[in-house]
Amino acid sequence: MSMEYRTLARLFHADRSMDSYANHDRLVRQRLEADSTFTTGIGTPLGELFIATPRCVCMLTQKVLLAERQVSAMWRSIPGVMRWNYIYHAISEELLATNEMEGVRSTRKETEAAVAAARQARTEGDMEKARFGEFAKLYLNLTNRDVELPKTLEDIRDIYDKIALDEIDDKNRPDGELFRKGDVEVQGPHGTVIHSGVSSEARISALLAQMMDLARSDTIPFLQRAIASHFLFEYIHPFYDGNGRTGRYLLALYLSNDLTLPTVLSLSRTIAENKNEYYKAFTEAEDKLNSGELTFFVYTILGLIERAQESLIEELGVKIDQLDKATVLRDELRREHALSTNATLLLYAVMQEELFDTTKSMTLEDAGGDLMLTKQTIRKYVDELAGASLIEFTGRRPLRFRASGALRTRIQAKREWGME
Repeated sequence: MSMEYRTLARLFHADRSMDSYANHDRLVRQRLEADSTFTTGIGTPLGELFIATPRCVCMLTQKVLLAERQVSAMWRSIPGVMRWNYIYHAISEELLATNEMEGVRSTRKETEAAVAAARQARTEGDMEKARFGEFAKLYLNLTNRDVELPKTLEDIRDIYDKIALDEIDDKNRPDGELFRKGDVEVQGPHGTVIHSGVSSEARISALLAQMMDLARSDTIPFLQRAIASHFLFEYIHPFYDGNGRTGRYLLALYLSNDLTLPTVLSLSRTIAENKNEYYKAFTEAEDKLNSGELTFFVYTILGLIERAQESLIEELGVKIDQLDKATVLRDELRREHALSTNATLLLYAVMQEELFDTTKSMTLEDAGGDLMLTKQTIRKYVDELAGASLIEFTGRRPLRFRASGALRTRIQAKREWGME
């Protein structure tokens, strides 16, 4: 990490004098009492948790916020059908990445089915139990701008139940009132203990209450407080199993008020791709010699957010480019087949599905929802496109359709034409 700012532990090890302990204590006090330090008031065996604001953190924060403006502008330029497809796909990938980090076996097929079930529940208020379906529903809730942050200990337990309970062995289920009663150790890859969770349910509950206050605090900048809350949740480790997935969802939730949805939804994937760096940030923050300083932890997670944004900007750039070509093709086809306005809108939706969706077929409900028309009305335009051989039916009950072979060939030709 190219930081001129150094951890208290490194400074202590570099101090060859006889007074290294006294010097260390003095440095800890200096950092804690500096004007540019945010203290949390949360006492732990490591010391009071605090975040300093060295230059590198300021610069990285600025980078993240400027990238957010770019992501936001790109996101707004994308039409609704594609935006939702992107969200569904991102949630499915997010579940996959966070499960994989915890060693929970899940396939892309399962996570896609979970998201499909959650979508259905959203529109029809009913849901067959898909594996990870509740988990998918939580991520889908992040699309509501006013999604509630947990306020009570019961809220946290409720989130945990939806995310992890179905996947937890009976012996690892919470055995306290809400959390675990016994102690828990987290082992590293070689069986060494890298972390011991907080002891006693009373202490777990007290610290979680402080975590919820911290996440809402208006005296600490939002990125810093969301990231510090994430550290605290994993440090407390309130459950025997499933803490990682629950903590990463809470991080997404805490960030979702202030960052764009695509950024928030691509974070677990970026963390999974850089998991050694992510775990190292925890180990460093828990070094006793760092005395509760979370500055480096904040810096690492900000760096991961920035990386998520970088790949997102690239990904959205490609999609916007494809969309521009699809618009040109849509107008050509409208003239060739003398399509009505609504049939043209439907054609555009079908083309977006073809370009950006994993499932690649639409129902009358999907189409009606996209164009704000009833099922009966939309039927007419579906027939119009079928008559022009622009769509083909993939199912009759319910009626499902997608771009026809001829249309797919035209889309493909346009895509390749743009790749020179």
